[in-house]
Amino acid sequence: MRSREVGLLGLGALCAAAVSFGAGGCQPEGNTRPPGWSDGPDRATGQGGSGAGTASSGEGGRRDDEGAATTGSAGEGGSGTEDPPAARLTTIEEITTGAVGEGVDVEVKGVVAMSRKWLVSKSRSSGSCLWGVFLSAPDITVTEANSGILALSYGTRGVTDDRGNVVCPDMEQEPAGDAFPDDVKPGDVLDVTGRTSYYSPSDCDQQPPEANPTRVKQRQLANVTLVKRTGTAPVPEPRAFSGEEIAKLGAPGDPDGEKFHDAWGGVKVRLAGPLKPTLQGDMQTVVGAYGNIVLAGSELRVGDKMYYVQGSTNACDQAPDYPSTDIEWARIDGFSTLDYCTWSLQPSNKCADFDPAGKDCTDGLICE
Repeated sequence: MRSREVGLLGLGALCAAAVSFGAGGCQPEGNTRPPGWSDGPDRATGQGGSGAGTASSGEGGRRDDEGAATTGSAGEGGSGTEDPPAARLTTIEEITTGAVGEGVDVEVKGVVAMSRKWLVSKSRSSGSCLWGVFLSAPDITVTEANSGILALSYGTRGVTDDRGNVVCPDMEQEPAGDAFPDDVKPGDVLDVTGRTSYYSPSDCDQQPPEANPTRVKQRQLANVTLVKRTGTAPVPEPRAFSGEEIAKLGAPGDPDGEKFHDAWGGVKVRLAGPLKPTLQGDMQTVVGAYGNIVLAGSELRVGDKMYYVQGSTNACDQAPDYPSTDIEWARIDGFSTLDYCTWSLQPSNKCADFDPAGKDCTDGLICE
């Protein structure tokens, strides 16, 4: 894996670095929610953007404001004081269709990793570091409805730096401490034990309309406590979406119409072009202040949460660089997932998942 810098820049330094049209704008430390979202107290039950937030995308076990696990078979860090209940053997489809209910200890066998491990969130109040891997059902060549899920596992607690920011382990220097191997990669075949979760932050209904909030939860495999790597397999190609399907990916939905997000949440999909951005902010940039690209004709936000590392000097960890606002994509690949209270698409590779990629990628940058 490439070196990843996890230190955090202050807001002033980061803003000074945002000089091109494609820059991700100012991504303030400690609050990565897009403009329009209310800023409640620090808690470990929401999700920020751009990988630098204090809140969580799902839980890996629901947690209170002080970070204490209130569900999950083993709580934080993947180890418990009592033997967990025997896990029920099930499938990703049975979890995402609701055939297996919430809060059930389960094991899924032979699933295929669709992403590397990434830092989903960290909490200032508890210091918890939540790591995630997207998984696919086995034996498919193209992703399909109910074939994917986000699996979550708590690792070693982060340390607080002199600015009060939580710094989680850098996997290039020390183990993350969660249940997933640090070198897990797309194509790894895994047996995974965790607990089913149906999650969204509790305050989504309090967000203003411009935040495009949802009340539709995301089905997840939380509190992962055991992962066994058993081999490798071909990585399924992302299923192509177009037109109305793209619009549905970004639609908030409602509790009566949640089946679409149940089916496609956690699944890698391809947005088929032509796709154009909605220009944002006073400078009319392609990439907004919190690393989001908003696609024209829909409310769908394409984020950088999986690869952005605040303060990193590695171009692979930064927002895409589009110096011209006259950009049209032939395709964008990513995972349909909740970003705090908003359904979004999260690419895992700023170069490979965009066609065309940003200027820094076309200049020869290759991100693994």
